[in-house]
Order: sequence, then structure tokens, then C-alpha cells
Amino acid sequence: MEIKIMATAPNDGWGFIEKEEKLFLLRPPYTTSDLIEVTIKDLSKAIHSYGFEECAISLNSMHEVVKFLKEAYIETKKTQGIELPSFEKLREGLKYATDDVLLEYLKRAKSELIPEGKFDAAESVTIDLMKLERVMTNLEMQKMAIAILENCKEERERLRDLENQIRDNQEETWKARFLGVVSIYPIDAIKKHQKAIAENGQILPMCYCGA
Repeated sequence: MEIKIMATAPNDGWGFIEKEEKLFLLRPPYTTSDLIEVTIKDLSKAIHSYGFEECAISLNSMHEVVKFLKEAYIETKKTQGIELPSFEKLREGLKYATDDVLLEYLKRAKSELIPEGKFDAAESVTIDLMKLERVMTNLEMQKMAIAILENCKEERERLRDLENQIRDNQEETWKARFLGVVSIYPIDAIKKHQKAIAENGQILPMCYCGA
């Protein structure tokens, strides 16, 4: 059975896939409850508004799909923040760095790390730089540092908004397809039942679902 990966968010391990002529969003830890049916509109919005990377990768099984997403996630974490060394490694040098050098690190966190979805790295670099008195007493750098932290928070919220929108769409799909069930049982009860099924039987072997 061919499964096509349509878009990915390597920093989060998320992926939009096409399986049996239907679109799904697949998220860690990759159980049945983490496979959510979506629409082409959800996919388009994820690419154009939430920074998902569009692709067209054909694989032969869900095992291969999960392996691909996990390897992409691990590789991203390995390289995350590599352009900007940690504060501990830079501490001695930063003591003698000019304001221009300190400002450049903040600019790179804003222009490189955040657009690439490396929010943890951007926050780490910014917080470390904010420990320096020279950064916090410089109005321009202080404002930029605060803006970077706020931007990271906003981007994470945008990603959560996408997840909530997809969940809302899924509820509407349930209502349309299973009108008889929804008229008897509340959505929360159906979700609880689905979760129980997921916990009792994963769609993939444990070797792919672990951390």
C-alpha cells in the first residue's frame, strides 16, 4: 500500500500523509489517536500559514512513514541551534564582545532560528544573552530580546491553533458521518472510547512508537 508524505514539520515530528485517497495528520507518538483525518484546506493552510515543508515522498507502509518522520525529527534536534553555540561555550568570549557582536547574535536568532522553527534554540540563545548586563542595559538589544521571546510564544500558539482547528474539523466530520452515534453519545465520550482503543492497540510496533 503506497502512502505519500505531503508535508512535514521536522521540528515537531508532524507530517501530513495521503493514504487510501484520504489525507491525515500524523503526530508523535504515532498511535491511532494521533492519526487525524484532515482536508486539503488544512494541508494548504499548514504549508502557507504554519511553515510546514511541502514534499511528495512515496513510501510503502506506515512503518516507513513513522521511521522517516522520526529520523527527520532526530536529525533536526541534532543540528538545532548549531549556528549559535550555547551561552556556556560563549561565556568567556561574550564578556569581551562588542555591542555589535551581541546584537548580531540576537539578529540571527530572530532571522534564522525562528523562521526555521527552532524556537527552543532561539529562546535559549536569547535568555543566555539577557543574562549579560550589557544586553539588558542597551535599549535596542533589550527590546529585541523581549520581542524574540514573544515571537517564539506566538509561533507555538499558531501551531496549537492549527491543531485545534483540525480537531474541530474532525468533530464536524464525525457528526456528518456518524449522525446516529453523535445524537446518542457526546463527542467527549466518543473521544474517550477512541483513546481507549488507541491505548489497547497501536497501529504501529512499539519499536517505532517509543522515544
